[in-house]
Amino acid sequence: MAAATPPCRGNTLANAKIVVEARVKSLSIGESGLLLPRDFPKRMIRVDLEIKRVIKGAFTDKEAILYGVPYPPPERMFELSIMALTTGMGGHDTFEWELSANKINSDVSFFSLNNCNYSKFPDELDFLQQRRP
Repeated sequence: MAAATPPCRGNTLANAKIVVEARVKSLSIGESGLLLPRDFPKRMIRVDLEIKRVIKGAFTDKEAILYGVPYPPPERMFELSIMALTTGMGGHDTFEWELSANKINSDVSFFSLNNCNYSKFPDELDFLQQRRP
């Protein structure tokens, strides 16, 4: 099974509905526990965020959990991994992230890593942007 998505374009703050400044509390990749077809990847990514402040929109919780599938990997996975490693180092361990919900049904939704989310990472990570096509 092969999958590919083009890089996100138009990933701007103006298009985002809810944007928070956050810190990665934890990042994990493991078995999802979902009952999926035999040939479908069963691993999932989970990122637990500590919300420092709301930049745009309305969000009252102090934490948010993001879920994603690794195939194709979320566009900002490398940056999120670096942020998980730098949590607690102070100063440059927060970043801006759009909380973009995917609805499962009228009562259930989740914040997705695989949407074209607005993000802004510390200037110290600018070298990562130069590596992208």
